[in-house]
Amino acid sequence: MTAITLAAPLAGWAMPLTEVPDPAFSQGLVGTGMAIDPTVNELRSPCDGVVLSVHRAHHACTVRAASGAEVLLHLGVDTVGLNGEGFTAHVRDGQAVKAGDPLISFDMDLVGSRAQSLVSMMVIVNDGFTVDGQSVNRVIAVGEPAMTVHGGSVAGSSPSAAASAAAASPAADPGETAERTVALRIAHGLHARPAAALVAAAKAHPGAVTILCRDRGANAKSVVALMGLGTVLGDRLTVRASGPGAQGVVESIAGLIDSGLGDPIVEDAAAAAAVTAAPAPAAPVPPAAEEIGPPFAPGEQVLLKGTIAVPGQAVGTVVRRFRSAVSVAEEGAGPAVEEPRLHRALDSVIAGLGRSAERMPEHAAIFQAHRELLDDPELLDSALADIRAGKSAEWAWHRTARRQADALAALADPRMAERAADLRDLEQQVLTVLAGKAPSVGLAELPAGSIVLADEILPSDLAGVPAGQLGGIGMVHGGPTSHAVILAAALGVPTVVALGRQAERVPDGAPAVIDGNRAELLVFPPEDMLAKTRTAVAARAARREENRRTAGEDCRMADGTRIEVFANLGRVSDAPGAVAEGAEGCGLLRTEFLFLERQSAPSEDEQYRQYQQIADALAGRPLVIRTLDVGGDKPLPYLPLPKEENPVLGLRGVRVGLREPELLRAQIRAILRVKPTGACRIMVPMIASPSELRAVRRMVDEERGKLGLAEPIELGAMIEVPAAALIADRISAVADFLSIGTNDLTQYVLAMDRGNPHVAAQLDALHPGVLRLIHLAVMGAETYGRTVAVCGGSASDPMAAPLLIGLGVTELSATPAVIADLKAFIRTLRMEDCRRVAEAALGTDSADEVRRLVAETWPAI
Repeated sequence: MTAITLAAPLAGWAMPLTEVPDPAFSQGLVGTGMAIDPTVNELRSPCDGVVLSVHRAHHACTVRAASGAEVLLHLGVDTVGLNGEGFTAHVRDGQAVKAGDPLISFDMDLVGSRAQSLVSMMVIVNDGFTVDGQSVNRVIAVGEPAMTVHGGSVAGSSPSAAASAAAASPAADPGETAERTVALRIAHGLHARPAAALVAAAKAHPGAVTILCRDRGANAKSVVALMGLGTVLGDRLTVRASGPGAQGVVESIAGLIDSGLGDPIVEDAAAAAAVTAAPAPAAPVPPAAEEIGPPFAPGEQVLLKGTIAVPGQAVGTVVRRFRSAVSVAEEGAGPAVEEPRLHRALDSVIAGLGRSAERMPEHAAIFQAHRELLDDPELLDSALADIRAGKSAEWAWHRTARRQADALAALADPRMAERAADLRDLEQQVLTVLAGKAPSVGLAELPAGSIVLADEILPSDLAGVPAGQLGGIGMVHGGPTSHAVILAAALGVPTVVALGRQAERVPDGAPAVIDGNRAELLVFPPEDMLAKTRTAVAARAARREENRRTAGEDCRMADGTRIEVFANLGRVSDAPGAVAEGAEGCGLLRTEFLFLERQSAPSEDEQYRQYQQIADALAGRPLVIRTLDVGGDKPLPYLPLPKEENPVLGLRGVRVGLREPELLRAQIRAILRVKPTGACRIMVPMIASPSELRAVRRMVDEERGKLGLAEPIELGAMIEVPAAALIADRISAVADFLSIGTNDLTQYVLAMDRGNPHVAAQLDALHPGVLRLIHLAVMGAETYGRTVAVCGGSASDPMAAPLLIGLGVTELSATPAVIADLKAFIRTLRMEDCRRVAEAALGTDSADEVRRLVAETWPAI
């Protein structure tokens, strides 16, 4: 039997649970453990593990230890009534934590004055574990050994797996099922005390008991699962049970819920009463679901704007691929039939992913990521639980996959939210197989040159499409870093995302021009424009082939001015292709690929190996490595950062590195180890003041000394914050070079969140306000003779190139696919023309005026 020791999560007076002024805890209804009357205001993890749930009121959280023990940590008595006031959670559901990591901080004065007691509990809430050795009746320090937990038969399993196992046992599958829906009349929902009372009633029944609320289900025999539902006053709870006596069980539990489970009920809650008597009200209709109007009439010229995903231009005929709502039968033929059906469908889809990986080996990692999603036990266990409750394989899979996809889509981090598309893809693939249909051929059989319009293109749609088959792709939704966009870029298909729901009005067969450089879709253009665009596209294709033949040469303007053109890279496999396209180095290596979508940080050695592979592929060309740019809108499950109301203005970039110095130091050491010495430069994101860069430079110098490296390494600052552009002269006194990240700079200058689809189409880095800040940054850098690069999206925009050069930028770091054409265009420019047009652009009123100015000067762009 496994035994683990839990450390004290708080400092204070340790006491037995029997002394807690809450009968749910003192009588052992919630679980077994101990309590601490705290003298500190921060709750820390008592062990290594994973955060199962943080209560919506932030007064409690549950950590699952490696042994499978679920440790509920509950701050104070009756603190749920504060509704989160005075509490700050530093972790989120699913986040890995180490012993001693901060979980929740709290205002002791506020909580102590308004709660019944500050006494806080640490209890084991799942079955199969015993507790002994509680260190009580004394003062205890944070981190001291507090009690020992001995593992049971489900050690190491997840709560859902344990629930599935219980549901699968003979005692839980005799066939009788029943359910009843009741309104929750408890003011603060199913917090620890009423959840414990419900669990006690459910455990008296040998079969499975489930509570459903708002399309989420929880094992009624788990306090953690019930608290994790996040229930509130007036919620409709469905009690579902199976096994002998199921009807009596649901009636009994529903009665207990209706009576408050030991908590006072809200008699005059009109909302709760209404919910009991009537079906749940429909959710408010979001703007995206409103009527969008009839199809555009033939000949009705329409211009739709979105967000650039893959540059390029194409003329073609629209093919609509909008997905209709899935309708599947809810009731199944029983677990003995439905479970094998689901497993066979999953096996079939997994085999198809293997074939896709063979067809596109350079993107095998995408299909491997899909395979890992299908292997996720939470996904499978949830579907199997529904099947064992009598549902069909189709209904269970659709409900489970869609629920998890919606949860991902709601995340602040746009990269993680875009993984929702992967789950929707897998949902469709599995449902197709369950329906007995042949696997979809995606878009491979569409007529050559088709412009596909869809709510969202999925990776499987593009898996079998040959290069040159599609003309373009336009999506109503989607983001520029989704897996489907990565595949579209590999195929060279111009793609525009976030076109909005007006794109649904475009009829099948409509002639259209898609422009990935301008993020535009022009529907029903005049025939002369179509002909002109076809000619331009053909000429551009021929010109591109010619440009690629000279791409490896240095880039010099027509007057001899040297402009370096580097590549933005996001993974090891990008480097060889970038060199083939003519990249003279890497001006931005986004190191997030090493840190995202995993449960622990990469080691120094792992980082070093990846950076060295990229340096080797660049064969001595410069490699600018940006330190980790996460936090706020790009959270990491293993990095305990506080939840933020406005993440793009919070802990991001260098702020995270300075808060978590060991994470930053490990990355610095990995970069310093890359050979040949001097090939790498370090670039720090989100710098707002010289002091931040000085702090990083001290770290670099200290780590360089530890490694015995005498040669200094160049350290640069990213200019993404307007304040940094305004004091670029002061920052240049510390930095060896500056690099302007126009994506973030533009959103901060224009006060438009680039992750918000309602305003993303209006973001334009050629807005004169953005250009003026770039001009100020260049002038500030000149004070100390520092070079200025641009590594944001505008560096890949050919219309921006003459303006940036005219403002004094001497290095552009662009998407590899545009480098050959960009270098060829720059070779036609003269500095005096660039400066003249840039100066004129600073005096305009809008980005549209700037673009017209550039187009008039260089009409061939």
